[in-house]
Amino acid sequence: MQFYIKTGSITNAQRSKNLLLKYNINASIKRLTDIQKSDGCGWTVTVSEREVRQAVRLLEQNGIKILGVERLDLS
Repeated sequence: MQFYIKTGSITNAQRSKNLLLKYNINASIKRLTDIQKSDGCGWTVTVSEREVRQAVRLLEQNGIKILGVERLDLS
């Protein structure tokens, strides 16, 4: 199962991905297809369920604002 960590901007998504990769957390950048007002520009970092808590903690510790976390619905 995958989770979106909403970062709002492409710049924060890129910074997030690079930071997570330093800590051996596999992350990829995706843009939401149904962007809501609270999603900013709609950019996210996708991580596994196993790593989502650690990823959020690392991003917050490094000053990256998180707009939300959502489970990726594959259905």
